[in-house]
Amino acid sequence: MDKNILVIAGSSDIVLESVRLLLDKDFNIYATSRADINLEHDNLHKYTLDVCDLESFNRLCDKLSDINFDAIIYAAGCAVASPVENLNEDELRRQLDVNLFGLLRTLKFFSKNLNRGARIINISSMAAYGFFPFLSPYCLSKASSDILLRAFSVESGTKCISIRPGAIKTKFWQRSIDDNKNNFDNFSDKYRSIGEFMLRNAEKNSVCALEPLYAAKAVCKAVCARNPKHVITVGNDALLCSFASRFLPDSLLNSLIKLALRIKKR
Repeated sequence: MDKNILVIAGSSDIVLESVRLLLDKDFNIYATSRADINLEHDNLHKYTLDVCDLESFNRLCDKLSDINFDAIIYAAGCAVASPVENLNEDELRRQLDVNLFGLLRTLKFFSKNLNRGARIINISSMAAYGFFPFLSPYCLSKASSDILLRAFSVESGTKCISIRPGAIKTKFWQRSIDDNKNNFDNFSDKYRSIGEFMLRNAEKNSVCALEPLYAAKAVCKAVCARNPKHVITVGNDALLCSFASRFLPDSLLNSLIKLALRIKKR
């Protein structure tokens, strides 16, 4: 029997690598994106989808109504950066619309199209552990999407897996810089040096972070393994966040984060 996978946001670097691995295992991939998906294969079927647009979901659902899926991979995402005191409410809504409500729409539209034993994979982030000040909208969106998925898993009995990568070398960093040009004005004199550090760090990660293949292998494992973990971390930085969230008290964590930011400001 054919194995079918629905991919939401199939043009991202991590997902493209994941799709290549899954195509090698003879899955049929139904990949959606707002941008062009730069990959061709007989088993790859490409569609347009804007996760913030209900009509876009309706059109896609009509096209795929006769297909049942063995896995859904949700990878749509954006990152909003700002100090909390200067955070624009519309920017927070934009953040949640893509990372959280897009996942909710996917569940509502396609959960009825799941085969028995199917699973849902959310490309989350180590930001879900909530350790990154000035990226609180992004942390909030990733943590809440994982919580939403966990609740759906308990309620429906569907296997759900959150992939939590650390820094991965993808186009996401430069796109986030471009998306936040106006938000960087929120880093007033009070936070100017931290904003400058975040820019430098994003530029560095775009060329020096972990290769996307490492995260793609985790996605493939989540799809193919008989009993994958509910949370799969990728990279030493993500493992460190996981350890800290489990074993370090909040007061110590906050002190370490403040110390790290003071070091970076010098």
